[in-house]
Amino acid sequence: MSVQDIDAVQRALGCALPAHYLHFLQGWQERLLGAQVLLYGADSLMERNATYETPLSCPGYIAIGDDSGGRAVMLALDGEDRAVYLVGHGSMQRDDFELAAADFAAWLAADCPVD
Repeated sequence: MSVQDIDAVQRALGCALPAHYLHFLQGWQERLLGAQVLLYGADSLMERNATYETPLSCPGYIAIGDDSGGRAVMLALDGEDRAVYLVGHGSMQRDDFELAAADFAAWLAADCPVD
């Protein structure tokens, strides 16, 4: 993603993205990772969060991708929590989150496991 894309995403969300995720986004193009995880590019990031009303149903979190099986990949926006969570698109509530990994960078390095 370009700096302009990242700025547009942050404006649309009305908040800054966590530093560890911003670092990842630099130069990122939407694609599948691992066996099934799609991590969104700029257009999909904004569209999917709007479609699933993520700010309303999961305040303080952002959907950054999906597992190609009906679950969103979620990150906290506060930057303190570096964990990766999964939640069904039909149940986008914090109480329904499942921990996928304790650390975003480690999850990426492990090729984005979701099982």
